[in-house]
Amino acid sequence: MRIIAGKYKRRRLYEVLSDDTRSTKDRVKETLFTMLGPFPNYPITLDLFAGSGALGLEALSRFSEACDFVELDGTAYKVLERNIQELKLENITSTYRMDAYKFIHHHKKTYDLIILDPPYKEGILNDFLKRIQESHLLAIDGIIVTLSHKNDTVQCPNHFKIAKERNVGITKILFIEWSDDYESRRLSREL
Repeated sequence: MRIIAGKYKRRRLYEVLSDDTRSTKDRVKETLFTMLGPFPNYPITLDLFAGSGALGLEALSRFSEACDFVELDGTAYKVLERNIQELKLENITSTYRMDAYKFIHHHKKTYDLIILDPPYKEGILNDFLKRIQESHLLAIDGIIVTLSHKNDTVQCPNHFKIAKERNVGITKILFIEWSDDYESRRLSREL
C-alpha cells in the first residue's frame, strides 16, 4: 500500500493485518481523489474509521492542511500512528482511539472533508450520516465521501444530498453535501 500522489507520492504505508479491517484498494483511492477534482479546497479533514489512515494521509499529501483520525481497533490504531510518524505528520494530525459514535457525539469541530469508510454492513452508513448531519460536523461548503458495498442502499438524511456516485469493483463511492434547501434556510437565518 502506498500514497498515490502529492507531496508524499510513492511513500509506502504500513497495512493493518487483520480480518476486522479492510484495506482500500489503490484503484478505489485514485477514483475517489480524481472525483474530488484537480484543486479541491478541503483544508480540514476527518478520517472516520481510519484503519491505517491511508485515505486521510492521501488527502494530506494532496491538499489538506490538517487531519483528525478516528480508529477504535487497537491493532489498526498502532499502524495508523506508525504511518503518521513515518511521514512526520504529527504536527498536523490528531488521532483518537475511540468509538466513532462517541467521537461524533462529543466533538464540536467542523470539517471540510469527512471520509466515512465504515465496515461493509447494511444500515451503518445511514446511521452515521444522520448523526453527522445532526451534530453539524460538516462545514457548510464541505463534503462527505462515503465508501460502502455497491449493493448497500444509502439514504441521505434531511438537508443532505448525493452530489456524485461511482462504483469501482464492489465499492460504491458517494459524495454527499448539504442540500440547497439547507443552504437557503441557513442564509435567511443569518440575514
